[in-house]
Amino acid sequence: MKRRIRKIVNFFAFNLLFFALYLNFIHKDKTIAEPVPVQTSAPATITGTVPVKDVDKYINVKAAASMNEKTAQIDALKLSIN
Repeated sequence: MKRRIRKIVNFFAFNLLFFALYLNFIHKDKTIAEPVPVQTSAPATITGTVPVKDVDKYINVKAAASMNEKTAQIDALKLSIN
C-alpha cells in the first residue's frame, strides 16, 4: 500500500515540477504594448490668471452677491420660525 501511495505522490510531484519548468522557460507571457503619447501641433492654450485693470469693480460685485444671499437666507429663517 505504501508503495502505491509513493508512486502516486511521485507522479504528481514530477508533473508539478515539469509544469513549473514549462511556465518558467517555455511559455511566453503576452507582452503588453505601452501606449504611445500623442503629440499635437496645435498651439498651447492659455492657462493661469489674467491681470485686470479695475480690481475693485470685480471684488465689489462678489461681495454684493454674497451679501444678497446671506440676507435672503436670514429672511427665510425668520419666516420659518414664525
